[in-house]
Amino acid sequence: MAPGQKMYPRATVKKIVKAHSKCAVSKNADVMMFLDYVLFMQTLMKEAAIDAKQAGERGISARSVKKATADTLAKFKG
Repeated sequence: MAPGQKMYPRATVKKIVKAHSKCAVSKNADVMMFLDYVLFMQTLMKEAAIDAKQAGERGISARSVKKATADTLAKFKG
């Protein structure tokens, strides 16, 4: 990534979280939420790729993502 570029819009993430939870977000909580989101998406795509391969599909389809979603959500439930 080029110097000076941001990974994600930090202020936007804080506004979204504040709007949905009606609570203030502490200093670095938004960073942790974003990293958890990225880790979740990475795991979901890996699981979907495994499911697609086992089903004999050439690529990842919406069906394989839906199938992997429940298991991945269970892994990330806190």
